[in-house]
Amino acid sequence: MNLKASELKNKGIKFKLKDKEYELKFDMNTFCELEEIYGDINEAFEDLQNRKIKAIRALIYSALKAEDENITLKKVGRMLTLNDMERLGTAINEALSVAMPEATEENMGE
Repeated sequence: MNLKASELKNKGIKFKLKDKEYELKFDMNTFCELEEIYGDINEAFEDLQNRKIKAIRALIYSALKAEDENITLKKVGRMLTLNDMERLGTAINEALSVAMPEATEENMGE
């Protein structure tokens, strides 16, 4: 999946983690954090599509980092449970579809 951050809408979805609500948004901050963790944003999205636990944790961390500069990957890992993975995988897919640019004839051929 080759995405350009400029093509994404600045929309997100709410999700709950440990009785607190957060927003999962695909914006420049999220992309920068993911790229910093993975080194390659496309590899991160490939792992997300395959619902790899490492990728889900990295994405949740990236989303929370925009709200809390002191959050760490380890703290996010302690917040997550295996029961959260299915729900968060669905939330990630929903956030991606909300953020995706509208399909137009102009960009469908790209």
